[in-house]
Amino acid sequence: MDYLYVFIRNGGEWEDMVVFLSKEKAIDYSKKYADSRVEMFMKDEHGCYVPSYQYYKNGKLFETE
Repeated sequence: MDYLYVFIRNGGEWEDMVVFLSKEKAIDYSKKYADSRVEMFMKDEHGCYVPSYQYYKNGKLFETE
């Protein structure tokens, strides 16, 4: 499955978001900015990226529902 990772700075604006294609870079950023998180989006059957309801925070993977 293809994923896209979006860094969301705690309290930041949408202009502050950073998009990653690399899982490793996403995890590194989540460690570097421990008060923020990196949301995961997965590619659906139409080629669109949709929320996976998973994110990295401080290098750890979390799931929400």
